[in-house]
Amino acid sequence: MYKIISIISFFIRQFYLPNPYANFFEIEVYADIFNIMVGGTILHIYSYFLTSSIYDKDKHSSWVGSFWYCVKYIFNTFLMNLLCYKYYNLGLLNIVVIAFVINFIIWMISKIIINRFEEKIKIFI
Repeated sequence: MYKIISIISFFIRQFYLPNPYANFFEIEVYADIFNIMVGGTILHIYSYFLTSSIYDKDKHSSWVGSFWYCVKYIFNTFLMNLLCYKYYNLGLLNIVVIAFVINFIIWMISKIIINRFEEKIKIFI
C-alpha cells in the first residue's frame, strides 16, 4: 500500500501542482530551476514538519505518513502560490517566513488537538 500511495504522491507533486515561484522569475526555466534546487526543499521541509504533527511512525502504517505528506505538500504548494500571487511585493524571503509562521501555527494547533484527544482516550481506559 505504501508503494502505491508514494507513487501517486510523486506524480501529483511532479506533474499536477503549479510552480508557486513562477511570479518571481521572468523566464520560466529559472523558476523551474529555483523550484528544483531551493523551492522544492522549502516545500519539503514545511510538509514534513506539518506531517510530523499528525503522523507517528510507531503508531501508524507507513502509507498513512505518505498520504499525509502528499496532503501537506499540496497545502503548502497552494499556500505559497497564494502568498506569491497576492503579496508579490513582499519579496520571496518574507513570503517564505510568513508561510513558516502559518505552518508553525497549524502545527501547534494540531499538536494541541491530538494531545487533548489522546488524554481523553487515556481517561476512558
